[in-house]
Order: sequence, then C-alpha cells, then structure tokens
Amino acid sequence: MTFLVHAAAFASWAARIPTIRDDLGLDNADLGIALGGLAVGMFAGTRLTGRMERTARTGLPIRVVTPLLCLSIIGPGVASDLVTLTISLTVFGVLGGLLDVVMNAHAVAVERLYRRPIMSSLHGLWSIGTMVGSAVAAVVARSGIDVSAHFVVAAVLLAVASTYPLRSVLPSRTEVATIPEHHKSSASARAPAGLATVLLLGLMGFGSFLVEGAVADWSAVFLTDERSAAPGFAALGLTVFAGSMAVSRLVGDRLGARLGPVRLGRSGASAALLGFGLVLLVPSASVALVGFGLLGIGIGPVVPMVFSAAGNTATRSRPSVLGPVVSAGYIGGVLGPVLIGRLDGVIGLTTALAVPAAFVAVVLVGSPVLRSAAGSGPGAKEPHIAG
Repeated sequence: MTFLVHAAAFASWAARIPTIRDDLGLDNADLGIALGGLAVGMFAGTRLTGRMERTARTGLPIRVVTPLLCLSIIGPGVASDLVTLTISLTVFGVLGGLLDVVMNAHAVAVERLYRRPIMSSLHGLWSIGTMVGSAVAAVVARSGIDVSAHFVVAAVLLAVASTYPLRSVLPSRTEVATIPEHHKSSASARAPAGLATVLLLGLMGFGSFLVEGAVADWSAVFLTDERSAAPGFAALGLTVFAGSMAVSRLVGDRLGARLGPVRLGRSGASAALLGFGLVLLVPSASVALVGFGLLGIGIGPVVPMVFSAAGNTATRSRPSVLGPVVSAGYIGGVLGPVLIGRLDGVIGLTTALAVPAAFVAVVLVGSPVLRSAAGSGPGAKEPHIAG
C-alpha cells in the first residue's frame, strides 16, 4: 500500500504542474526553481535514514511518514507565489525521499522473511500507482476543478486509505528478529562489501533512474522531432514504456526466483539495449514505439533488484547501502534529463540519448553485483524458489 500511495501522491502533483504554473503566473525558469526545491528535498530525505537502517527500525517511520506525505501535497495546491511553492515542494520532497528509502528497506527485510523476491512486484505497484494517480488527476483537470480542492481531497483520501493497511506493517526490529537463524539471508552474515561493489550498485541505480527520466522527458520530443510523429502518436512513447515497465515489474519476482537476479539483470539489460537500438538506429516512429516497449520491459526489474541488492549489502560502517544507492538514483533521475537537454544542442537528440544506453551497458556488465538481491546468494541455489 505504501508504494501505491507514494506513487499516487507524486503523480497527482506532477499532472497538475502546468495548472499550478499558470495559476501562480510563473514562467518555466521560475518553475525550474520550484522543481529544484523538490529535488533538493528528495535528496535530503534520502540522507536522513541512516539511523533507521542501522537499527532496522522501519515499521514505525512507515506508519508515520506515509500519511504525512499524503497531507503534504496540500502545500503546493494552496501555494500563493514562487517562495511558498518552493518551500512546500521542499517539504514534500523531504518526506517523499525519506519514505522511499524506508519503504524499500522494509521491503528488503520482508523479502528475508519470505525467502523469495517481492521487490519487483512492489515497484510494479508503484508504477500502477503512478498511472492511476496521473489518470485521475487528468480527469479532474479536464473537469476544471481547482487545484487546491483537488489536492485537499486527494490528500485526505490517500491518508485515510493508507491508515488501516499500515496497521499490519511489521513493528520495529520484528522484520529481522523473527527470522530463524537457518533461514536468514546470507547477506546478514557475509563480510562487508568492497568499495567497488558499492560504487557499481550506485552507478546502476543512477543509470536506471536516468533512463526512466530521459524517456519520461524526451520520448515525445524525440518521436516528434527525429521521427516526424504526430503529437498524439508521440505521446504513446511514454505510455508504452511505462506500461511495459509496470508489466515486467509485476512478473519480475517470479522470473527472478527462477533465473536468479544475475541472469535476470543481464537479460533485462540486453532487452533494454535492443530497445535502445531500435529507437536510435531505425528511422521509423512505429519501430521506435516497439523499442520503447522493449526498453520498459528490460529496465523495469533493474531498480527493484538494485535496491534489494543494496539492502543486503553491508560495509564496515553501514549494515546496508540502500540509502546511498537510492540517493544516487535520485541524482540520476534529476540530472539525466537536464544532461540530455544540454547535449541535444551540441550533438543532437539521437546521439544524446545514447548516454542512458551506455548506463544500460553498465548494468549488463555489472550484473554479478546483483547476486545479493533476494533469490540468490551463497545460501541459495539458482533457481531459488519457483512460484
């Protein structure tokens, strides 16, 4: 439920950005400042979770932060100028970044109890929450309902809807303490990982978010400018990508249990690279649409596996590197689309989009570090659990 609510809250805000900009009389430069506040807040939120990760106390923060995140979307809806919008988005971002790390850390702990992958399905629910939240917001916007009224109702409904399900969230420390010794993940007993492993996980998280951000911000522009697609057809690029990514995440746990995270990571990266090849090398809008579908299918399970592996990767100073990896992902998601825009003016959009493709190649080469994700490791055989 937390993944659904987190996604729906952010999708509700994102779908009303144009209306909020126009209502406050802002230009795109002003909007960039406000969005910068959101990005800074999200990054700061991911860095506030160190103690929770060290003490495995994630149950209570989830129950507290989830409704606070829901209610915080009221702020951008009632903002009266650039300053109040930026401040409210910074608060929204802090809560969103904090909850992102905590809910993924909790999911890693629950994976250990289940002794099978569940992270990909949870991220699939996040994708569904994004689609539902944005669809509802689009209907509300077309109905002419005021943003403040929309956000107040959405905040209350999301907060109330999440309250009862969150009562069943495992309490503090339970997620680790109740695991029988002979069932514990091998990650809890292995030697601390080396710096190279941590950096590679961070790079894979950075690259995966960069790919998602690049497609979200530039797919329609690419199809319009580089493949001469009509606006309606160009909008399908993101739709196909997001839909295929959601599907691949919903089946990713079953595939991960059968193939193991290393083979699934390699297979996904290979499919994503093939998708990029179709998009960038074949001068056809229809073929590009197929390519975006393959890209979504391939990249979809990568972030859940990277987060699962990071949650099970220790260093000498940290029991988990999930927080830093999530932070690296956010940096990629924020900087990636900006980088593509800068490169577009220098080398062209088609060549610029080869940059995220290069990061997919990093996933292909670096897949062995995903071995600590649920479904693999020294204590498990691949395939780990079927079904």
